[in-house]
Amino acid sequence: MSGKRALVVGSGAGGAVCAFELATAGWDVTVIEEGGAFALEDYGQSAERAMALLYRHRGMTPLLGANPIAYVEGCCVGGSTEINSGFWRRTPDATLDEWATDYDLRGASAGDLEPHFVWAEAALHVGLHAGKWPTSTALFAHGATTLGWAHHEVPRIAPNCRGTNRCASGCPTGAKQGVSQSLLPRAQAAGARLLTHARVHQIHGDAPHAQRVEILRHEPGQPPQTEWLTADAVFLACGATETPALLRRSGIHHNIGDSLQIHPMLKVLAEFPSSVGGLSSVLPLVQITEFAPDISLGGSYLTPGHAAVLLADNWPQGRDVMTRLDRVAAYYVAVRGRGHGSVRPATADATRSTLRYAMAPQDVELLTQGLRHLARVLFAAGALAVHTGVTSMPTLTSAQHAERALHAPLRADSLNLSTVHAFASCPIGERQAKTAANSFGKLWGWQNLILADASCLPSSPGVNPQATVMALARRNVRAWISDHAATR
Repeated sequence: MSGKRALVVGSGAGGAVCAFELATAGWDVTVIEEGGAFALEDYGQSAERAMALLYRHRGMTPLLGANPIAYVEGCCVGGSTEINSGFWRRTPDATLDEWATDYDLRGASAGDLEPHFVWAEAALHVGLHAGKWPTSTALFAHGATTLGWAHHEVPRIAPNCRGTNRCASGCPTGAKQGVSQSLLPRAQAAGARLLTHARVHQIHGDAPHAQRVEILRHEPGQPPQTEWLTADAVFLACGATETPALLRRSGIHHNIGDSLQIHPMLKVLAEFPSSVGGLSSVLPLVQITEFAPDISLGGSYLTPGHAAVLLADNWPQGRDVMTRLDRVAAYYVAVRGRGHGSVRPATADATRSTLRYAMAPQDVELLTQGLRHLARVLFAAGALAVHTGVTSMPTLTSAQHAERALHAPLRADSLNLSTVHAFASCPIGERQAKTAANSFGKLWGWQNLILADASCLPSSPGVNPQATVMALARRNVRAWISDHAATR
């Protein structure tokens, strides 16, 4: 070991990358994870059990505002990579160009990030679905082809996927390459240690040097304990909501937690004439990019519980759908959000953060347009009905019906919205007036606090952010290692 000690806060996409790169470069690495470590036999359980094991606050984290939005994220070894669908999208070139222009983000062009994407795709075995498409995917692709709309199957980190429909409960077969299955074991083999059931409460030290972190240990069945760890560098990778909350608890505020962005998502249930395997196969794998980057149309995970939640606001007209779920598949419209939110530590509970998000008028307009497009493609695919997450909206029964019902923007407070993508709460770049850290994630005013998660994205990427997070994290940590010449 080099004698240089690094603490990595969070074991998800960004944290796993940092742990691997630091450990292989000879640093003494401890990864601090708030959640627990679980084996494959713990995965694939009921939604209730999975949420208790793998999710932050059992999946109940609201984004407060005039139109509250449900937000879910992982809280376990591997973070959200353990519960997501495994979709992989590189950052669009146009988004990278925007970041360079608006934030003076340097060293993050498509060419700069190419080797990091290639490395991550090899490490996670990114590829297309092996074998025949499930019916829900084939129908969606057929609808897009009929309309002449651009679409493609999205690559995933799930080689040899067996279609168990357990992505959100942790893949029980190990096919999905969450970082607990891929990168973290390699980091541990290189010497990294993993500390679980440990929440970093505060970072202590006088700028420009953080010196130690205060950890609240909460091992199951044991009384809570406070521990301290010292470090030469602290890599912050606990996510777009927890990283800014931690920094603010530590008295660090400059552009921290004031610019949260999300991809607002509205889901629908499409009912077809015969069985489509929505409950028994992998979610629809095709994404329509005809309206990208502002609007994305694709497939969503489905369970009876998810269906009931979506139907709840129009229950009298939709409850019979619960008896026909074999003929139903779930799809979504997501938009590149233009609204802004905030993250603050909760005052009454040290384990929680208070999240707020204000929808922009453009968000509502795009969601309305996207829902109209989604209904059109689903009816072209052969759907008999489309059940929306819009309060008081009748079940849509044809493309013409959808055009009439969605000719004007919907009311924001009628939308049953959710999101699994949050970012940009601590943006990076060289424009210090609007960023929290420099282009390589080093917090302004600090020499050894480095961002390496979704919080550091300058703004909404318009695609699933995992690839972007991993590429930026690897770029940031490798720049740090190079600057500090850590050797064995």
